Amino acid sequence: MPLRTLPESGMLIAVLSIVVGSVALDQITKAIVVANMSPGDSLPFLPGILRLYYTQNPGAAFGSFSEHRWVFLVFSTIAMGVIIWLLVKHYRRHPLLAVSLAAVLGGGIGNLIDRTLNGSVVDFLDFQFVNFAVFNVADIFVTCGSIALAAYILFVEPRVEKRLKAEKEAQEPPCADTKEPSDDGNHSDQG
Repeated sequence: MPLRTLPESGMLIAVLSIVVGSVALDQITKAIVVANMSPGDSLPFLPGILRLYYTQNPGAAFGSFSEHRWVFLVFSTIAMGVIIWLLVKHYRRHPLLAVSLAAVLGGGIGNLIDRTLNGSVVDFLDFQFVNFAVFNVADIFVTCGSIALAAYILFVEPRVEKRLKAEKEAQEPPCADTKEPSDDGNHSDQG
């Protein structure tokens, strides 16, 4: 059954599954890395493509804000609150919107857990074929969710707005351009 035809309860279950699943996958993979590696350790995973490289990131993306951790914690918490509000208000609007927001929320929560409990985020995925920051599963969800959200805003939202406007107009009674005579009970024959 396509997501578009899921009943409201099915969409809500899908959204919650993405959020909970992404947080769980992120935290499990980080726990495995922490239990089996020390910061700075490196293991080949897909030689020439991807290696496991355990590092701790005290800041935001690419280590930014590392000296102002509290600012980033406040910002992250507010951002998660806004995403939760958007999900509650709009998860029925379109499946792509719901799924993208759920992915960003789940990834954001995964990294927020690390920042809150440990003071830094565990990163361990390192591309070898390109110079890129070390990242984790939560970052994958945030990135993919953000790309999907951008695609929704650019390509889907205009059609959704058009459809919702048409549905609203179809539900409104037609405007009366001509005034019909009223039957007020006064019948007089003039004639």
